[in-house]
Amino acid sequence: MTYQSSQENIIDDIKMQRIRNFLSRASRSDRVGLNLMLREGILPNVQDYDNITALHLAGSEGHDSIVELLLHYKVNVNLNDRWHKTGEETNKMTATGNRENITGDFSSSTGEGDKRDDSR
Repeated sequence: MTYQSSQENIIDDIKMQRIRNFLSRASRSDRVGLNLMLREGILPNVQDYDNITALHLAGSEGHDSIVELLLHYKVNVNLNDRWHKTGEETNKMTATGNRENITGDFSSSTGEGDKRDDSR
């Protein structure tokens, strides 16, 4: 293994650790930590090995304030995870009771239009 190859592996490991930290903060509703990472330049659309994003995690856990923060940073609501679900779909599936579909209000900013079904 060359020195350069070893350095690249270390850099890749650091990048993956930042992605894991970012996604963990989204799933734990750590708004302060997530906002700090976003302000430091991490992209809101980073995905793990299952292509899960912070939006998927926040939506599935019902962390509306995290979803709103990610939308503020222009997260792509249409990225598919390994099971071909978008962050928007994940948010819709877990929306119960009075909880609104937050991502539907922002779909038009991604060029997809508002996909909400208000007929229910």
